[in-house]
Amino acid sequence: MTKKLVKEAALAIFAEKGYDGTALSEIAKAVGIKTPSLYAHFPSKEALFLEVYQDSIHAELHELQQVSQNESLAGEEKLQKLFFTATDFSSNPDEKKFFQRAVFYPPKSLFLELKEATRTYEQLTNDILRETLEAIVTEASLLRWMHVFYALLDGLSVEHGIYDEVEFELRRESAWEVLASLLK
Repeated sequence: MTKKLVKEAALAIFAEKGYDGTALSEIAKAVGIKTPSLYAHFPSKEALFLEVYQDSIHAELHELQQVSQNESLAGEEKLQKLFFTATDFSSNPDEKKFFQRAVFYPPKSLFLELKEATRTYEQLTNDILRETLEAIVTEASLLRWMHVFYALLDGLSVEHGIYDEVEFELRRESAWEVLASLLK
């Protein structure tokens, strides 16, 4: 139980302050334990960060897999739901913020590990997208669509923090319209 609480506290603090701005003592205090007690669950701050990152990836993938496995959705409708799920930055805000920080501003000491984990995440996401795309577009269009999907996802993840909800939703809808036009 404590390990789970440590990861929850770490997620929130890492999301807010980043890896370098977070001290293990802050995480321990948030959980209500002494700093040395953290080492019973994690050998280092790096190990804790990496596990929280892996959990974040699994949560993101789980959301996309839920949509992918929804048999009532198909084709463009399923792709739209996948896009809007991937660009929903208001659900699980700490998790989304943590994930964005780790991807866009990875700690230098963990750069290679995070880069590899992110590649694995993207490959699994590609598999989810490919499953639906293969039935409706050519291979060349499929790759172009996925490239644009990720570019829009990255752009919207930044814009979410800049614009109010109304403006963000307008931009998100516009982004989908452009992405959907690549299916025709």
